[in-house]
Amino acid sequence: MEIREKLIAEIKQVENVKLLKVLYNMLTGEGGEKDYVLNEAQISAINEAREQYRGGESFTNEEVDRETEEWLKE
Repeated sequence: MEIREKLIAEIKQVENVKLLKVLYNMLTGEGGEKDYVLNEAQISAINEAREQYRGGESFTNEEVDRETEEWLKE
């Protein structure tokens, strides 16, 4: 069975209207990217994080993984 036929068969069985709307929007591109409005606290936090990154205050993925593993062991 071709992927298109599989999708059609699955979609025909869906009764959840919200899910159908999401699928429709994905296929048509409607309801796409939305602009997020940030409050002052969020903007400040983002700016602070950017400054920390520029200042070399960051962790590698491996460092974060190690920290997380240690934290989970506690």
